Amino acid sequence: MTTRAGGARRLGGFALSTGLSSAVTLLAVPIIITGAGPFVWGVQAAIQSAAGLFGVIVAFGWGTTGAAEVAAMDPSSRAQWYAHSLVARTYLLLIAYPAMVAVMWALNPTLLPLVLVASAAYLVPSIGASWYFIGEARPDRLFRLDVLPQTLGVVASLPVMMLTGDLTLTMVVQLVFNVVAVSFSARAILRGAAARVSFRPAAVVRQLATQRHAVITSATSSLYVATPLLVLNAVAPAALPVYAMGDKLFRFALTAFAPILHFTQGWISERGPAERRERIRRVLLVIPVVSLTGGACVMVLGPWTAAVLSQAAIPFGLDLSAPFAVILFAVTLSQVLGLACLVQLGRTRDLAASTILGAAVGAPLLVVGAIVFGAPGVAWALALSEVLVVLYQGTIVLKALQARPAS
Repeated sequence: MTTRAGGARRLGGFALSTGLSSAVTLLAVPIIITGAGPFVWGVQAAIQSAAGLFGVIVAFGWGTTGAAEVAAMDPSSRAQWYAHSLVARTYLLLIAYPAMVAVMWALNPTLLPLVLVASAAYLVPSIGASWYFIGEARPDRLFRLDVLPQTLGVVASLPVMMLTGDLTLTMVVQLVFNVVAVSFSARAILRGAAARVSFRPAAVVRQLATQRHAVITSATSSLYVATPLLVLNAVAPAALPVYAMGDKLFRFALTAFAPILHFTQGWISERGPAERRERIRRVLLVIPVVSLTGGACVMVLGPWTAAVLSQAAIPFGLDLSAPFAVILFAVTLSQVLGLACLVQLGRTRDLAASTILGAAVGAPLLVVGAIVFGAPGVAWALALSEVLVVLYQGTIVLKALQARPAS
């Protein structure tokens, strides 16, 4: 098989995973809105967003830089590294879950059963292995062991939603399948590998210390990405459904972009350090065009898509589709600049600094925007912070490419 054909096949494999997952999730939106109502659906979206924040505590950087690090690692060392991460992330799950439940219960005191189950369902994938399969450039394993079980969970939960109208029972089904996905992945990676696992807290702490820059990156990034729905849930709950719809459309589009990111993370280092810089330069010529096209689609098609998904129950117009288009453009570009280019260039410290900059600027603006302008104010505040992140990362990458390579 030629290199080009192999690359196309790998990209197609990643696209299959994200395409199937997105299609099923898209199908679930109108069913849940109809069965549970726009407000409860908005609360579910807020819980999912909070899981993105608390999931950072669990994934602790492996979900952010793990794929690129696996790609650059000797294959014989990968299973042991994954085993260490699995133990560490399991400890962290036991800490993060009650904290997340406490926060979301305080915001939604009448929906404790939903908070308990949905928090677990959305946090469990944080101890999964999707980043590992992406790093080893095995989309087949990503699909069979991770994506397919989780997608089947969503499919199996929809009849429960339609028959009972109970979102809590729906999330129970998804939780079971998510646990299955994590178990299948761990068994496939560790089976036959001579990986030694230590459950001693001291060993776990040492392992976590190696991820300090990665977790700073993911924590600060998730903080200001998850904050909008949490802020609206607290200060302007009436605006929660309309912003949640914009957030959902943005995440669908981001999922569609994921195969490109996954392919790029492995492709840049595929032929070793000698071609790394040249491949980064090629990536920087293509990705901005892709990001701009995606943003334009969100702006133009967003209101129509929202009307279809909510059956016109949620008013989503150009005042929100425009800022979400900017957010998508900036985030997709930032993902490649940060998670692929900066990590491969050994600049994880700069990656962390870029997300700290975005959070420092964005977090206060999000609160002010929510109080003064509601959902559109929050969206534009997030757009501004993401653009600043892209400008910072782009500057660092270009300087690194111009610098003399280290011997």
